[in-house]
Amino acid sequence: MDSRIEQLLEKYWASESSIQEEKELKELVANADNSEEMEELKALFGYFQSEQELSLGDDFDQEVLAMIEAEPETKVINISGYFKRYAGVAAAMLVLITSSYFFMQQQKTYEQEDTFDSPELALQELKKQLLMVSNYMNSGSSNLDKLGSMSKMDAGMESLKYMGDAARGMEPISEMNILESEF
Repeated sequence: MDSRIEQLLEKYWASESSIQEEKELKELVANADNSEEMEELKALFGYFQSEQELSLGDDFDQEVLAMIEAEPETKVINISGYFKRYAGVAAAMLVLITSSYFFMQQQKTYEQEDTFDSPELALQELKKQLLMVSNYMNSGSSNLDKLGSMSKMDAGMESLKYMGDAARGMEPISEMNILESEF
């Protein structure tokens, strides 16, 4: 790039160039070689030139004044449409409030009651129940371990018979009584 073009561009981008220097810069860019940087500058200056040539038509003022002086349109409100819109919203709110009220009332009826008089008895019962669950789970999981050793499809199909044993081992869990009759 020519050093004169570089000097003028620096002044142009810093907004320190005079009108004469801008004209000189535009002429130098227009007559310069077709490098990528020069093509960008040519396109930029071409855009600026085309924007300067744009002008408003003679009837622009009349059109703007006509738009300003035009009477605003009156808006007709249809009461039945207005009522239908807000009646639907009111009905939805009524359903929401009513269902919330009944939900809150239902939650109040399910308050938790203490089943043991002392925490020590409750802890003993919990330990007993957890030990029973652990025993049932261990007896059921021992049968499930046999299923984990399947390596081939043929052997795997034969191992499916152990699933019944595992299910039978889990049946006592459903028969557990959380609270014994002595408490």
